[in-house]
Amino acid sequence: MMLSAKPLAMTLGAGALAGLLFALPFALGISAVAPLTLTGVPLVAAGLGIGVLAAAGAGLTGIALLTGLLVLLALGPEPIVLFALFFAVPVVFAVQQLQRRHTTSLGYIEWEQPIKVMAWLLAAALLGMVVFGAMVMQGKTDLPVLTRTFLEPAITGMLPEFGHHWTRNLVATLTPVFPGGVIAAWLAMLAVSVAIAVAILQRQGMMTRPAPRMEELRTPLWIPLAMAPAVALALFADLNLAYLGRNAAIALLLPLFLVGAGSFHAIARRTPIPWVILAVFYGFMIVFPPLCAVVALIGVADQSLDLHRRTGLVRSGQEV
Repeated sequence: MMLSAKPLAMTLGAGALAGLLFALPFALGISAVAPLTLTGVPLVAAGLGIGVLAAAGAGLTGIALLTGLLVLLALGPEPIVLFALFFAVPVVFAVQQLQRRHTTSLGYIEWEQPIKVMAWLLAAALLGMVVFGAMVMQGKTDLPVLTRTFLEPAITGMLPEFGHHWTRNLVATLTPVFPGGVIAAWLAMLAVSVAIAVAILQRQGMMTRPAPRMEELRTPLWIPLAMAPAVALALFADLNLAYLGRNAAIALLLPLFLVGAGSFHAIARRTPIPWVILAVFYGFMIVFPPLCAVVALIGVADQSLDLHRRTGLVRSGQEV
């Protein structure tokens, strides 16, 4: 299949589009950062529409295109590393996992849930954050100080038109939550990429597996269990451990929020105006971000008590 002209053209086109989307902020400035958030969409679409090899081929095509653009712009290799680290490699892994399926004892075919794939990526990111934090602490350096030292020149370089006072205020706001916020934002971008790619493939009749449903999301047990020590460290530990605990809790909040949001999706589907209900729900999350923690707690309670299936909001098993 991969040797025929159409899949090959789609793979190359998806990779080229992903490379262009990622390159825009580096070519045009920070004002063009919005398209970068959609970088994963063509990569995921190629993978779920054609196969894992297509996802890998699209990633390599994006890297090749990005390399050429950076040479033309006389920029360093950092964007290539970021593209591979945040999009190309994780998407290949995600597509490979999302194609897995098994048959339950009741005869249902169950496909891998996207949130379980997210959990693997989250675990890798948290492990990297903890290992890096331990290395920094061995050097007798405070993690917030190191983060501030990194952010000040980075933000000044990206936003030179803003004054020193505004930059310092922004750095002070970002420093306490920076690594955890980056991990959560990255995972959210990948989740949105999967959702958009699935919608496009469904419309074109190219999905190679059933579309995931929000109301069926369930996190691995380690995620809610890990939240308790993360919060305890954030509240009671010393400076560096509290910093790691707080940022781990922020990153862990995302999959728990998605489970909680699935409860609202299940309720919305039982109404005649589901899209209106969901628009209001997500609107409240944008206007009042602290509500995300409440939704995450609802997700923990829902998953622990299996309220979805007890109340009949979600049927048992999955269809092929």
